[in-house]
Amino acid sequence: MGFWSLFMDNQNETKKYKLLFVKLIHVLVSAALFYVAWLYFRYGSLKNLSQTGFRYNYYIVILYMLLLYWFNRTYNSFLFGYHRIRVLVFGQALSQLFSIILVYLIVSVGWGRFYSPLAFIPLLFVQLAFDACWSYFASVYYFKLNPKRRTLLIYRNQLDKKRFGSVKGKPIERLYKITDELEYDGSFVDLEKHLKDYDAVFVAGVNSRCRNGILKYCKENSVPGFFLPHVGDTIMQEAIHVQSFDSPVLYVNRKSLSPEYAIVKRLFDIVLSGIALILLSPVMLITGLAIHCYDKGPALYKQTRLTKDGKEFKILKFRSMRVDAEKDGVARLSTGEKDDRITPIGRFVRKVRLDELPQLWNIF
Repeated sequence: MGFWSLFMDNQNETKKYKLLFVKLIHVLVSAALFYVAWLYFRYGSLKNLSQTGFRYNYYIVILYMLLLYWFNRTYNSFLFGYHRIRVLVFGQALSQLFSIILVYLIVSVGWGRFYSPLAFIPLLFVQLAFDACWSYFASVYYFKLNPKRRTLLIYRNQLDKKRFGSVKGKPIERLYKITDELEYDGSFVDLEKHLKDYDAVFVAGVNSRCRNGILKYCKENSVPGFFLPHVGDTIMQEAIHVQSFDSPVLYVNRKSLSPEYAIVKRLFDIVLSGIALILLSPVMLITGLAIHCYDKGPALYKQTRLTKDGKEFKILKFRSMRVDAEKDGVARLSTGEKDDRITPIGRFVRKVRLDELPQLWNIF
């Protein structure tokens, strides 16, 4: 077993370096595209840099690369096999946008002057096309490096199994094939011999002693383990490490925003939602007019929701159902695509998520 663990560790290390190389390709190509946009931004053309202090330009590109890699790690934009390609591309697009904004602000403050950032607009579209192609081929390569693993699903009862859900239809299905299921809540000693026949373990429920045994087994044998968290796990994620005792202790209390974070968050909400409202106002106007012209009803739909401290507020959405969909005053969940209360325009609006756009006003 020790030799097998060592062999698996060496294989995993090799895969990690191969994937690191794939990630570096993304960062380097992105940096090259940014470099071209930066030259247009600073000089207005791709001119000879021999007399214009080229080292400064390289420093800016290095800063962009570091920011881009950090944002991609933050948004899990390189987490192949576990996210759909469109989710990876969306995370990469956000990473590039925020990296460009930060570089632009840093440079503008340093220069004491804000130049037009229009040179970076074409970069975003070119980069988006590159991200889509790169994410596709990188995902294909990842699945080639990682063949399907024989997986055991262990659950305490049918409710826990239902809570865990299904891997069918998800990217993770290409990595893990659930070959057997086991309804179990006994001791780990009796379970351990069954685990040796599998390459991965999914765990839903089971008692804490058994789960701790599975955790230790997965760590010692380099076996991927996926665990449905308990309530206590969720609470402990926000715990603070305290070293004032003889042993490390986790401090748990009700989570609340610090005043400085609350102020920054609110400013961020206002600025970002305000910009989004301005940029998306033509789309919202066309959507609202289309909904109103279809049946002469109101374009917006209001629902009562709860916010901080149980305070009620009216959330705004574009109406996707008939005006009389809830004429008896009773709110009912949609029964899906075949719900006859949904209008043809509403069906399209829901499909592309345009019905959620008015919530930007709620944020603002």
